[in-house]
Amino acid sequence: MDSMTTLGPTLGFEIPHESDVDPLMPIHSQESHLETESLLVSAPPESLVEEQEKGIGVAMDSDTQIASVGTGDHQEPVLGMEFDSPEESRAFYSAYAARIGFGVRNSKSFTSRVDDTVIMRRFVCSRQGRPSKKDPFDLSKKRRNRVSSREGCKAMLQVNRRENGKWAVSRCVLEHCHPLGIAPKASPSLQKKLAKKPWELIVNSTNVESQQNGLGAGGGVAQSLLEYFKKMQADNPAFFYSVQVDRNNCVANLFWADARARMAYSYFGDAVVFDMTCKKNKRVVPLAAFTGVNHHRQLIVFGSAFMTDESEASFTWLFETWLALMSGRRPVSFVTAHNEAMAAASFKVFPTVRHRFCKRDIFHKCKEKLVSVYSANPSFKGEFKKCVNESESIEEFESGWKLLVGKHNLDLNGWLRTLYAIREKWAPVYFRNIFFAEISAPPKIETMHKFFLRHSITTTTLRDLVTQFDKAMAGQYEGEVQADIAGSHTRPVLKTPSPLEKQASDIYTRAIFDLFQEELVESSGFLMEKIEDGVINKFRVASIQDSSRIYLVTYNSSDKKIFCSCCMFEYSGILCRHIFRVSLAVGLAILPEDYILRRWTKNAKSNILSYEHCAMVQSNCRKALSWRCNDLCRDAIRFAEEGATSAAIYKVAKGALQKAFSEVFAAKRGPFFNGARSIV
Repeated sequence: MDSMTTLGPTLGFEIPHESDVDPLMPIHSQESHLETESLLVSAPPESLVEEQEKGIGVAMDSDTQIASVGTGDHQEPVLGMEFDSPEESRAFYSAYAARIGFGVRNSKSFTSRVDDTVIMRRFVCSRQGRPSKKDPFDLSKKRRNRVSSREGCKAMLQVNRRENGKWAVSRCVLEHCHPLGIAPKASPSLQKKLAKKPWELIVNSTNVESQQNGLGAGGGVAQSLLEYFKKMQADNPAFFYSVQVDRNNCVANLFWADARARMAYSYFGDAVVFDMTCKKNKRVVPLAAFTGVNHHRQLIVFGSAFMTDESEASFTWLFETWLALMSGRRPVSFVTAHNEAMAAASFKVFPTVRHRFCKRDIFHKCKEKLVSVYSANPSFKGEFKKCVNESESIEEFESGWKLLVGKHNLDLNGWLRTLYAIREKWAPVYFRNIFFAEISAPPKIETMHKFFLRHSITTTTLRDLVTQFDKAMAGQYEGEVQADIAGSHTRPVLKTPSPLEKQASDIYTRAIFDLFQEELVESSGFLMEKIEDGVINKFRVASIQDSSRIYLVTYNSSDKKIFCSCCMFEYSGILCRHIFRVSLAVGLAILPEDYILRRWTKNAKSNILSYEHCAMVQSNCRKALSWRCNDLCRDAIRFAEEGATSAAIYKVAKGALQKAFSEVFAAKRGPFFNGARSIV
């Protein structure tokens, strides 16, 4: 079994040694062990010439698509028709358009004010709208001289999401203002572009067509994306991006992160998931993201990347780049998909971090690898998940696995043998004492794949994808702010007279308090038996409904430490119902500070300034100077975001900043600064 890092209740970040911390700006180039050469840049090369996106612009709007012939029934759109998704309604309307003889493109979409999800989609005839009025004297923009196909057609189909999750037709116009017939055939070049998958546009190649369509220097896709990042960096100096190129100067991988991502990591970066689930959506570029959860159990992103090369060297480059941007502060735990290249890169970059494979990804692969087993043994799937999810000890898991495999005669199954060989890397029972910020109670934390679907992020250009992704993340940040405001102005309803519940309602966010309250209420359904007395007290706790499942709770009266064999606090950061059942017997009337994780509280983001790495603060070496500069930059970003919330607060912030500048300049002229200089 791999060695596990035992963590205290504070579950803080690992503090790197002085020799492990590299200057944040600039980050030096990384060596690649493949046939690639890594290059990190903070701004696009000056040699790149501004031009529009080559290979993406076509003879019609970028979101226009000639409808293809459908295979379904020949039904006309009518009000009230229901579909399972907006994509299904689009496919139906496209098939109908192909039979009638017109093109279809996406139009408006509305999002909910409650949770910012898409609630309305509209599809229109490709000839909807009027030609845009162009200024013939504006020579600053390059335009192709082409005839517009817009004729003001009103034909459209609109679907709205209902409470049951279905999408129903709410508006439908079938009349057209132009002749109908066979939809015009796209040009060969357009057909070739439409036939390409989004990620095929960024695959490296030495031929001319790939250089024009790919992410190579001089390619329209790369140029547009890098120009967008350059603008982002001009607007926000804390925005960072890094590019890995191959020997042909074509982009292999690209990483970026903004100030919000870096700030979020400083608060909630103890548990990180490397998410590449966007690959499940065939219409989305394979985007990778470092994700986590905030104190409201909402998805947050610590950085994003486009990965066209999924080798160990590329993952190593990405992990090292991300870690350097986060000032070398490693997380407590790191989760990736079941991928040996990711695992090898993780071990190389995060040798002291507890890495594991995503259990959800393991189950997903089991659907593919065990198709015949599931069909031949209908009960196997449920028994398999029960063995994985409900085992309370390593012995219980291993014995249950052997019984399950033997029962269904699967001892020689190659996939199951592989899973058992790496069981310590994915089975929950092997890392229950490590913090992963995972809570089994609903709702489940959504993956990036679900996040993209919820926000309908689908496009054929990388720049459009990044723009839509940034907009969706802005909505995510707004949701976090709204949850913060709601938590400070409302109070939950208490269900017990326990002082523990009253204390928790004042400390935790609403999402975490609801979980705490459930554990406290459910503790009344358990029986307790004291089996050892003294300084160390031991209790046997079991459910009234199922006395066969026994939990052992240990309480040390000298240092007020309490531990349960279920390890819920160590894994999730919330005390379990078994400990609450024992709390009355040991006189635990309030929560000890050691068992209140700051990352789950309302004040999770109130720690504005930190004074860690004392060696760095005191040292005057070149690396220490770079570290102090970057540390002050991060604090300045936090100060700016808080100070810009209103005009009144901005005025206060400017005054405080002016006062701080005066004190710094006075210190530089004083004896302290002169004495410090003489040391160098």
